Amino acid sequence: MRNVTTTLRAAIASPHRRAIGWFCVYLAVALVATRPLVMSLGSAISYGCEAEATVPLFNLWTLWWNADRAAQGFAGYWTAPIFHPVRGTFAFSEAQPTMMLVAPLVWLTGNRVLAYNVYQLLILTLNGWSGQRLLRRVGHRPWLAFCGGAMGELLPFVWWQLGVVQLTTLFGIIWTIHSLLDLFSTPLAPEERGAGGEGPLLPSVSLESPLTPNPSPQGGEGNKKEEPSPARRHLVWLRLGGAFGLTYWLCNYWGLFLAILLVPASVWLWNRRLLRVAFWREVVLAGLVAGVMILPIASVQRSLSKEHTWSRDAGLIVALSAHARDLTDTPWPPLVPGLEHPEVGRANVWPLGGGGLKLLLLPLGLLAAVTARGRRRWGLFVATLGLIAFGLSLGPNQRFSEIMPPGLAGQSPYEWLQRFVPGFSLIRSPFRFVLFVQLAAVWLSVEALDLLDPRRWKRGTQSAERGMAEDATRSPSTLSPQLLSSALRTPRSAFRSLLVQVPLLVASLIVALEVLPAGQRLYPCSTSRDLPVWVLWLRDSAQSDEPIACLPFPTGYSVGDYEATAVWMYWSTFHRHPLVNGYSGFFPQSFLTIKDGLEQFDRSGVEDEDVDAKPDEPGVIEPQLKRNPPFKPRRARVNASEAEEDDVDAMPDEKGIVPPQLKLYPWHSPGLAKLNASGAVYAVVPRTFATRDDVWAHPATKFRWAWVTGDESAQIDIYRIEPPLAE
Repeated sequence: MRNVTTTLRAAIASPHRRAIGWFCVYLAVALVATRPLVMSLGSAISYGCEAEATVPLFNLWTLWWNADRAAQGFAGYWTAPIFHPVRGTFAFSEAQPTMMLVAPLVWLTGNRVLAYNVYQLLILTLNGWSGQRLLRRVGHRPWLAFCGGAMGELLPFVWWQLGVVQLTTLFGIIWTIHSLLDLFSTPLAPEERGAGGEGPLLPSVSLESPLTPNPSPQGGEGNKKEEPSPARRHLVWLRLGGAFGLTYWLCNYWGLFLAILLVPASVWLWNRRLLRVAFWREVVLAGLVAGVMILPIASVQRSLSKEHTWSRDAGLIVALSAHARDLTDTPWPPLVPGLEHPEVGRANVWPLGGGGLKLLLLPLGLLAAVTARGRRRWGLFVATLGLIAFGLSLGPNQRFSEIMPPGLAGQSPYEWLQRFVPGFSLIRSPFRFVLFVQLAAVWLSVEALDLLDPRRWKRGTQSAERGMAEDATRSPSTLSPQLLSSALRTPRSAFRSLLVQVPLLVASLIVALEVLPAGQRLYPCSTSRDLPVWVLWLRDSAQSDEPIACLPFPTGYSVGDYEATAVWMYWSTFHRHPLVNGYSGFFPQSFLTIKDGLEQFDRSGVEDEDVDAKPDEPGVIEPQLKRNPPFKPRRARVNASEAEEDDVDAMPDEKGIVPPQLKLYPWHSPGLAKLNASGAVYAVVPRTFATRDDVWAHPATKFRWAWVTGDESAQIDIYRIEPPLAE
């Protein structure tokens, strides 16, 4: 038995094996939390709390385009096949080049859905794994570090926005903060290291380091922070710059937000390293690395924003700002009821809370960190990060008090950033700063839970601590092999040591599992094996560079109105034809001109038209925030086996809107005229929009649209748009 224990201890002692083990643990957490996705990895995608699958389908298309361009040497990367003939359309939204990581899955299997799900599971796993690594770096013991990582992986904001995959990427933020801590740390002298170079023999108390480990009562290293190796210290500039650049690649929002938050929050980490030339050399090199990664994307975005005059409406920004009480509202019922107190009118729309228990533990955690020598600066850094993020999440609504100096009184910090920070004026959703508030609450909650660790206190735990301190000096790990070995030698002492840790185990599990995501809703998607006939015809019988227009165009301004468009974009990943229509964060004027023209048709018989989601600004479609919608959203057909009956009459839908049909358009329809002149070679027309008789009867299409083929199963016809007849 002693040999088995020794073998198990040696297996866990390897840092790389421990890291792989923790990665597998967090992967298991992700698989359980995304249930039942694991049973449909290649045939369905999750769309979280979204009322429609528009954004997940759009991100699925984004993944395909990244993989496709990577296979072609990135030729024409920015001119994506949407909004033909506008160029640079891929920069109208987040490019997410990190999706190329799963491009080999697309190349080998042709299954975009499988690659998307693997990418999402990898993000969730890395969120937890990187959080655990950060908390070990700060100095927390393995159990609390694990719970803190699990809290990050199950962060309510992430799962509320699960359908917007770029907003779920926490690990880039965490890696950047991890590298920043290493930047402000001083390399240890050789005499301070053990023979194996694993870490200091005694807890470091140097004033040069912003973080010093909190020693155990007997002087062991049970709470020792994981020091970076000398080789990694020399590359801290590369890791810091690379982590920040990666954060921007993963999500432009998080890259910009992180840059704004880290500058003031890092003041608490300042030490005498700032007086050294080597420190500033590392800062400059980190900036160069980040610049090389970010500038190719940011420069294109800036150029296109000027060309298309992108802007954000002030009223829209105010509407998408958080309120203080939103932080008490969680997306799902919490484990401890009675802690939610949102505003009545926002309760079902703005669930920005990370959990009432974490909010209660937040001030206690700050106090615990400040009074502990080892993590004082860390606690102040986290508190400042969260406090500034909370203020900015309130948007322009938050202003300085009138008692401030004349230059500051009544001013809005958010509006200052809009004026002076490049790109910040295009941010439309200040509430997304809440992600950093929830992260800060998690990290400070871990500090509060650390107060329950008996090894933090001397009184009443001397006998239990003695055996554990002896084990800690033999191995850097304080996981179960040490407890097992102690149980084999002194069962009574081991039992007491486990018993006094029960409050910590129970409390940390309750906080970690406080707000659990509900089972995920899945959106079924066809694969390359079951493509509809009309897609096969476009892929095999038409030249791939010939543009097509898919009808009908959306007639509303909400994300749900664009779900059918996102489905057309998904089919385009198979037939590879550029589309005249499309969906994105911004819309070109040429597309809006056609869309506005196609909205002019006969709506007689409808009293109240849906005006809930009018455009707040030209070219911008704002997502409608919904919390667990009580209805099952209507889905556009993305599965070839789903056939709809031919709707002959223009019946209002469930919102009271008459769906567009060709026969409802006037003879001199401006939308149809602009569509015919858009450069589209083919029109893909569901028979619910127009039958062949409707096309022949309408003057705008009678002599311009020539029927080519039809798909009886999908009830879709393809017409070739002929040039106008000679006068």
